[in-house]
Amino acid sequence: MITNPLSLGRKALVQHLMSVTVGNGHITNAGQNVKTGWFNEVMSSDEVGFPIIVVQKAKDLPPKRGPDGHISQVGFYVIGAVDVGLDNYEDSLDDLQVDLQRALITSEGQPAAWLPFRSGITRITVGAPEQFPPGNGERAATVLIPVHLHTVIER
Repeated sequence: MITNPLSLGRKALVQHLMSVTVGNGHITNAGQNVKTGWFNEVMSSDEVGFPIIVVQKAKDLPPKRGPDGHISQVGFYVIGAVDVGLDNYEDSLDDLQVDLQRALITSEGQPAAWLPFRSGITRITVGAPEQFPPGNGERAATVLIPVHLHTVIER
């Protein structure tokens, strides 16, 4: 059976984010609450808990051609959210951002050990995080981190 490297990359990202727990050296236990889908739909659920990590599909970057196929740069938003009120959300949101960056960014020159290299996912590119305060109908403060999984797709 042929496996789809796009699906494998997404599943590996979700699985890795589930490791964001205090027991694994992080500040938060956000990894105990990882969801996929559109952030606003996940947040509208009556059963949503905090902190939460949502992996939402984002725009891919243009593919790069290679001799035997191409490299797709598959985009996702990793969105972390906390619900601690309007007055004191900054520290909690900073804690979650640090946890997500520690989970996603490797030391320079080091590959991300959690990526399924044998399936063609060769590296991750992490963009600049952006924080959003609660308000305008949103009860949670959020941090959005764009990522791209570099995925080899053979002919």
